[in-house]
This record gives sequence, C-alpha cells and structure tokens, in this order.
Amino acid sequence: MHPSKIDPRWPNALRWFLVQGLEHFTPWHFISESDQLAFAATAFEREDVSRGSVFVFAHRQDCDDFAGLEVIDGKFTDRVICFHPVFGSSTVESPRNWNIVSATFDDVFEFVSGRVIPDMKDWSSVEDAADL
Repeated sequence: MHPSKIDPRWPNALRWFLVQGLEHFTPWHFISESDQLAFAATAFEREDVSRGSVFVFAHRQDCDDFAGLEVIDGKFTDRVICFHPVFGSSTVESPRNWNIVSATFDDVFEFVSGRVIPDMKDWSSVEDAADL
C-alpha cells in the first residue's frame, strides 16, 4: 500500500506491514485500499453478538475469514479480531445469537505469528510455490 494511503490513526503495527508492502501472505491478504473490506466490517456489526465495530484489514482467500482492528468510540485499537460472518440479508436484523469471533490477538504482530504464519505453513505443505 502506498504510504499516502495509510491512515496515521491506524496502529503502528499495521502501518509497519503496509508501508513495507507486506500485504500478501497466502492464504491471507492485507488491504490495498482502506475501504476494500468495508463490507465485512458491516457484516461484523450486523452479525456479531457484541455489536462492536472493526476496521477490517485482512481476509483469507479460501473462505470468509476476516481480521480487523477493534474500534472503540471511533478510535482504532491494537486488538485484532478474527471472525467469520455469514453475510445474511442487509435489510433484516441478524437472528444470530452466537459469537462470530474465532480468535483475538493483542496486535497485528500477534495475529501474523499466531494465525497467518501457521496458515501459510499449512498451505505450503499442499501447494507448490510455483503455483502462487
């Protein structure tokens, strides 16, 4: 992501990855535009029992898994929330009564080391690097 597109309000850990162009970690991918995954943030707000907010910055390419920074009172936090929405109707209140959150991490570095790297390792055992 070009540095001019990186919001200085985002935690330094996320900015650190993006300013260095570290965005592709197959099967995970980080945003290349700030509003690229806004649809997933909307699904989180509609479907999660916490009714909290996230700024979604990463998605897994083979399923509807997403990762976002928790937003509290309009401010980005370091906390990363991984979730799996169902993308139900946007005109009907979600009937969900369970948590769509699959994991939380203290920051982006914890997310990368705890979720992204293990997923990359799993993929590398079944997919040849030449196919990427």
